[in-house]
Amino acid sequence: MKKLMAKALAGVVIGLLHVPAASAADYNMVLAMQVSDPNSPIYQAFEFIEAEINQRSNNRIAAKLYGGGALGGDREVAESIALGDVQLTTMSTSPLVPFVKELAVFDIPYVFPQDDEQQKKVLLDSAFSESLREYMEPAGFQLAGFFNAGFRQLTTSKVAIRSAEDIAKTKPRIRVQENPYHIKMWNLLGAAPTPMAYTELYGGLQQGVVDGQENPYLNILSGKFYEVQSYMTETNHILLANLILMDKAWHDALPEDLRTIVDDVLKEAVENQWTKQKAALSVQRAELAKHLEIIELTPEQVDKFKELTSPMVAEIRSAVGDKLVDSLLGAIKESASN
Repeated sequence: MKKLMAKALAGVVIGLLHVPAASAADYNMVLAMQVSDPNSPIYQAFEFIEAEINQRSNNRIAAKLYGGGALGGDREVAESIALGDVQLTTMSTSPLVPFVKELAVFDIPYVFPQDDEQQKKVLLDSAFSESLREYMEPAGFQLAGFFNAGFRQLTTSKVAIRSAEDIAKTKPRIRVQENPYHIKMWNLLGAAPTPMAYTELYGGLQQGVVDGQENPYLNILSGKFYEVQSYMTETNHILLANLILMDKAWHDALPEDLRTIVDDVLKEAVENQWTKQKAALSVQRAELAKHLEIIELTPEQVDKFKELTSPMVAEIRSAVGDKLVDSLLGAIKESASN
């Protein structure tokens, strides 16, 4: 942990050399994330945040964006948020589970609505998401909203996965994040989950260290994983809900007028990102279809995936408690009726 914190702080110090000095602005705002693809709706949302906060605050806030992991990986940036060296980031919930164990609720497979983008948006802007604040704020994190990065899909190189049975038969080595719940899920399906850093994934696929991986459409495109994969099975197993994470102490210390500007810009950025993501899905899928054979599962085949991974609900209940899991399930039911 000490090495990680030292690395994170070193990256931030280097980055801050390029941020306008405090004398030129009342407040500095370092924005950091792993996304580097300018075609990503998330990247574009952070560009919007940077430009709008600088403009609307009349440069009283000096906002500066560092993409592509320039200030470290997800874990290092999360630590830097908690330390107050980075003010805003976005990442999936999985890397934050070591900091806020309750976020494991997002690792329950097949729980989020599949096709209704509006329902997902209502769900992630509900009393359930508000309840997450009580778990995040003690760690120094302020939840500022959610971006939609889409569902995780499975890609493989040599074997086409057309059913859950194909996974059990072939036992493919699937790259996963260093997350115990993702590992458990793929074990339940009969695969050989292999934790690996995202930065090592392309090389791992190319060299045959792993046979496949699971990511949303855009990540597969941005990472060019299609160059070293042959098939994509649309499993839609976990929603990659990207948290917008802010340094709570920094936000609380802003004067009311600047706090309002930051809050308004973030709200607009979320709306823009969801709109662009919805429009981009069909384009992303069509581009992937040029390179990969896309395998669509029947409802019956999806049900088999759900059945085999259903023990994950009890697994995560035991880790985060009934209250939070029931809150999520209740919010899903309520969002379906809106």
